[in-house]
Amino acid sequence: MQASLLSGFPRRPTAVATPPLPVLLISLLALSTLGGQSALAAPAAPDAGAILQQVNPPQPAAPSSVAAPLSIEREGAAVLPPSAPFEVKRIEVSGNTLFDAATLHALVSDGEGQSLTLIQVGELASRITAHYRSQGYPLARAFIPAQTIREGAVRIEVLEARYGKVQLDNRSQVSDALLAATLQPLQSADFIAQTTMERSLLLLSDIPGAQVNAVLKPGEATGTSDLLVGAAPGPGVSGQVTLDNSGNRYTGRARISATANVLNPLHHGDVLSVTGLSSGEGLNYGRVSYESLINGQGTRLGGSYSALRYTLGDQLASLDANGTAKVTSLWAKHPFVRSQEVNLYGTLQYDGTQLRDHIESSALYTDRSLKSWTASLSGDARDAFLLGGVTAWRLGVTAGDVGFDDAQAQSSDAATANTQGGFSKWNANLTRLQGLGSKDSLYLAYTGQWANDNLDPAQKMTAGGPYTVRAYDAGALSGDSGHLISAEWRHDLGAAWQGQWQTVAFIDSAQIRVNKAPWATGVNSASLSGAGVGLNWLGAKRWNARLSIATRIGSVPKLLASGASTRGWIEIGASF
Repeated sequence: MQASLLSGFPRRPTAVATPPLPVLLISLLALSTLGGQSALAAPAAPDAGAILQQVNPPQPAAPSSVAAPLSIEREGAAVLPPSAPFEVKRIEVSGNTLFDAATLHALVSDGEGQSLTLIQVGELASRITAHYRSQGYPLARAFIPAQTIREGAVRIEVLEARYGKVQLDNRSQVSDALLAATLQPLQSADFIAQTTMERSLLLLSDIPGAQVNAVLKPGEATGTSDLLVGAAPGPGVSGQVTLDNSGNRYTGRARISATANVLNPLHHGDVLSVTGLSSGEGLNYGRVSYESLINGQGTRLGGSYSALRYTLGDQLASLDANGTAKVTSLWAKHPFVRSQEVNLYGTLQYDGTQLRDHIESSALYTDRSLKSWTASLSGDARDAFLLGGVTAWRLGVTAGDVGFDDAQAQSSDAATANTQGGFSKWNANLTRLQGLGSKDSLYLAYTGQWANDNLDPAQKMTAGGPYTVRAYDAGALSGDSGHLISAEWRHDLGAAWQGQWQTVAFIDSAQIRVNKAPWATGVNSASLSGAGVGLNWLGAKRWNARLSIATRIGSVPKLLASGASTRGWIEIGASF
């Protein structure tokens, strides 16, 4: 794919270079006030579930890393000498076990009955070599052995490459046992197959705490190759600090967040992560997670605990509203397919959520708990369409249960949304990054949700803000079902001001159905659309920035308060 690195920027805003940083900070404070003007309609109070959605917005499906750390040293092919043409009556293929003789003979049978030179017979043999490589055997080859040609019979020999030695040199802090288990599918005397070799090496490169390289070179025995794998120490810590204006107007627009990852703390490809986010008094959020490999085939088990506390301000300050959200999660992940061209993953996750919403001014308390299971498949594929591109997708189904902790809240729910009890929903996400030239690319994204029941706000789909329809405020509208489509044209400007710059032009549109089963007459769905431009920057010392400005297309839906028609979003940060 010819699109540059900047063309592959993730959609989530990320940040700026060292010299312009003070200017961006001032811009952030200014932009955080955009759209904060008084609305013409009474604003709806966000609850713990809705705020939790804004803190952890669903991310577009992202492609996998495909940099297989392999170099291949091949034996030089013997050069056939020039010869006078000779009659070829019959071609015999020998040495083959992976494909039957009839299949291979069909590739060269048109040479029978011809008058050919040795070089031309060698070209016939190269067809068999090409067939093996197209079927995933990169080192197999067909050649013309030394022979005496009698009665026009020519023999083509096939050398189906096998592993000689498979050796591991581990200088990282990852355990020898884990690395050896990951290499276990590659055994001496096994055929060298692209699929199994690529999977094992990519799984090795996925392990935190190790930097892997591999060399495949000619072995001692004819037809064998030795695989030498080295694992050097990788980074022990990574993370990012971010400042943005992506917050809700009632909990504070300007936010600061930080994530720190401790890589391989128990020497088993594990990761311990701690995240914090704050907008001041309005919102404070923290999360700790741990995930570890449990075998050499990429299977991971993990768990996390997060807690959120909010207090509503701005026009809703008089409500004296506050609340909390606490989430305990457990999950298992497995890569069913891992390769450079196609990847497929499966995930099973349990979430236990406790939500508390208190409006002290009216003594209205809504305390509830949700328990849910989500099964999902995700994957990505690379292709050579036009100038090359990558498609990523995710499909998931969630089933769960909602229970209220006090009779008043349960009674109110029964008379309105009736969310108590079981619920289920489907989610789908599809993205495409298409190369259009050396400096241009097109990014397309679709997100959909389909619910079978009225959902708690923590399970609804949201629209509005820097990750969905950028012309509307964060969390402007949420619903049980809906669709979101975004398209971005990205153009790389090149290097300037100690970094790489990229311009973006985009259009977003969402269609939201608020309630699966409405309990009152009135409008139950809305469409949001907007368009805008953006600027991305990737600088030295891992600073980065993204700025976008968007304006609405069409009128404001009746379900929403009328606010500013143009909004700006910025996020600046630094990784380590």
